[in-house]
Amino acid sequence: MAAILGFPAQETLNVINGSLADELDIHRFDVRSRSKAQLFAVGGPLGKQFALVLGDYDVSLGEHLAKQTRLLFERCELPGMAGIEMCAQPYQGSRIKQQQDSKLTAPNQVSCLVADETALRAILRWYAGVPKEANAGPSLEQTRVAKVAADAGFDLTPNQQGCWVVFSSTAFPAWVGVVVQESGAYRLGLSDGVIGQRLGVEFGLVLSSESGPWATRFDGIEGYPRLHGILLRVAAISRVLHQEGLREFVATTRNSPSSTEAVREVVQRIGQDIFRRTLIEFWGGRCAVTGLDVVELLRASHIKPWADCESDAERLDVFNGLLLAPHLDALFDKGWVTFSDAGQLLRSSQLSDRQWALLGIEGTGVRAGSLADGHRDYLGWHRSKVFRGDAVPGTGAR
Repeated sequence: MAAILGFPAQETLNVINGSLADELDIHRFDVRSRSKAQLFAVGGPLGKQFALVLGDYDVSLGEHLAKQTRLLFERCELPGMAGIEMCAQPYQGSRIKQQQDSKLTAPNQVSCLVADETALRAILRWYAGVPKEANAGPSLEQTRVAKVAADAGFDLTPNQQGCWVVFSSTAFPAWVGVVVQESGAYRLGLSDGVIGQRLGVEFGLVLSSESGPWATRFDGIEGYPRLHGILLRVAAISRVLHQEGLREFVATTRNSPSSTEAVREVVQRIGQDIFRRTLIEFWGGRCAVTGLDVVELLRASHIKPWADCESDAERLDVFNGLLLAPHLDALFDKGWVTFSDAGQLLRSSQLSDRQWALLGIEGTGVRAGSLADGHRDYLGWHRSKVFRGDAVPGTGAR
């Protein structure tokens, strides 16, 4: 700790105002004599902000009196770096809390102590996204990651946010961040928790306990092909959640008259075909309960049936459906089984133990994987309107 505390804020200010100012295009928001804290941005006035905590300004000496260097950054995950020590508590000075042009108010803040000039230059270059070597281009791994993101449909120019390279798209709302942990291993951050939930089930990924700015984060994704497959699924699921199916249905049926039963049947068939494709995308071509992956056998089961829905948005809502194996689809459609909000399979008391055994569904731990909040209202409707009687004790709770 002694080494961390020994680098005065005045020396840091001299370095920031000196050689680093041009190198990182540092924009100053304050006069040099401001006390307590000074606010900057890297990459011009609209860039990522940081601040230096200074202490009081001694007019006679023309120096700031703080005997340590503490830097504040917009919320990010600071890298492990020699000479850098994280601060447990946010800085609460009035300059940071009250100034309109400050983006560093907690909780949008991380801060650290800096031991020396070498550590100072390293952390600010990292924050600005500057490569270790000024003229170095992207590494081979970074180039490969950019290619796989483009293949998946992330067509906007990626941007560097701390150690993360962030990819987004004009075609769907989800965005992702990737960190190359080492050759062939990656860290992945996701803006959408529902997508992360699905990916965890499909790829056997374990959620990181440190999500940082992300809704979901996974560490230690091994191999370029695996990363490729995951990013393709991010794009596919995001399109589904963004109501791509509903837009296709509206566009396809816009000019269809609805005055005859035959036409209404055609429109419904179009909608159900789109709904099936939507569920196949969301569930990755696998039964939500058994994991059966023979797509031709799987059924797109409405939780709230087409005829009972109040709008096309309900009929085409991906959360109003489960992709099920044929026997489960038949049982679910007729109300012989349903699911709890947690996904537990509930068996109707009108099915005897003998009949249940003949259906080949064993045990009481059968469940639908990775149900989202969006499923729960529909499942509540199914339990109250379709499910036959009460659940057999031991198969779950409503």
